[in-house]
Amino acid sequence: MNELQITELNGQRVLTTQQIADGYGTKKRTIVDNFGNNKSRFKEGKHFFLLDGEELKKFKDNNENFGVVGNRAPKLYLWTEKGALLHAKSLGTDEAWDMYDILVDTYFKVQEEKQVPQTPEQQIALLARGNVNLNKKVEQIENSVLDLTDRFGLPSNKAKVLQKKVASKVYMFTGGKYSNAHKKLGGKVFKEFYKDLDNHFDVAKYSDIPLSRYDEALEYLDMWQPSFNTTLEIRGLNSQTSFDF
Repeated sequence: MNELQITELNGQRVLTTQQIADGYGTKKRTIVDNFGNNKSRFKEGKHFFLLDGEELKKFKDNNENFGVVGNRAPKLYLWTEKGALLHAKSLGTDEAWDMYDILVDTYFKVQEEKQVPQTPEQQIALLARGNVNLNKKVEQIENSVLDLTDRFGLPSNKAKVLQKKVASKVYMFTGGKYSNAHKKLGGKVFKEFYKDLDNHFDVAKYSDIPLSRYDEALEYLDMWQPSFNTTLEIRGLNSQTSFDF
């Protein structure tokens, strides 16, 4: 991150598509495709800036932007901090999430200039103002974290934990058998569980469950039972003395 070229637009730090791809450990084409597949989620001016025409020419003519964009490039996408977050969420990889945390802590963090207080009164005023700003910042961060955990689905590592627990529970329900009949019945239990889970949390797929409800999802899994008819089917199969291996 120390070697990452700092790019700014109207005083706001931004990243190029290539920089996001390099940071998230993927190809530029992947970021472009991710944008295309989720275009309705990205808002210009909030998540990205699109430069072309005279605006792009002015950007290229700035010596501080040397090497950021090719001379013949007809347009340039520049991604904001919120845009980088949307890409991390859409990609869903651990590497993307980890790198996003680093970007927030380093690249997008601009230190404010500090004025040295001269008199005791100025020192007291600065301390008071600092405490107020700090409290506001903490509150903003807490609200942002709550907002993110409500809006975005599970990171891949937590989704995998949920997936493994489901597999373990289905294995338990079917008696730990590996016959063809048990495998078929296990598939039915899998579908039944995920259907109930998606309906309970009102999501299209279990990985879309909000991060803030992850513990609730684990508790739901611990308490879940197959339907009555499926339970009877499992008992009937497990009571048989011969199995089709």
